[in-house]
Amino acid sequence: MQELEIVYESLTEEQQAVYNCIGKEAFTKLVLLIDGDSIYIPKIVSVARPNRDDKIRRDFNGYNYKFLANKYGLTPRTIRMIVSDIREEKQNQPLEGQLTWDDVD
Repeated sequence: MQELEIVYESLTEEQQAVYNCIGKEAFTKLVLLIDGDSIYIPKIVSVARPNRDDKIRRDFNGYNYKFLANKYGLTPRTIRMIVSDIREEKQNQPLEGQLTWDDVD
């Protein structure tokens, strides 16, 4: 790795925060990699959203919008949007333990 002399005091407050967070070696690698370009660091919610949405889809039973909204701190409308791709498929399946006309003789 190229040796880079970084004068901590000459860094901006934001740069110092990054330096303090990741350490001198990682900061040096980052400076060499980015080399003056800008990068976008996403918000935590953006990084966590795909995993959260997958969990919601797994937990969705076709009817439990309010339960999931409370569990994940979202609105029922947001839950509906997240599960929209699987909603019809799930709603046409019986709930666990539920009898269907096929079960009745």
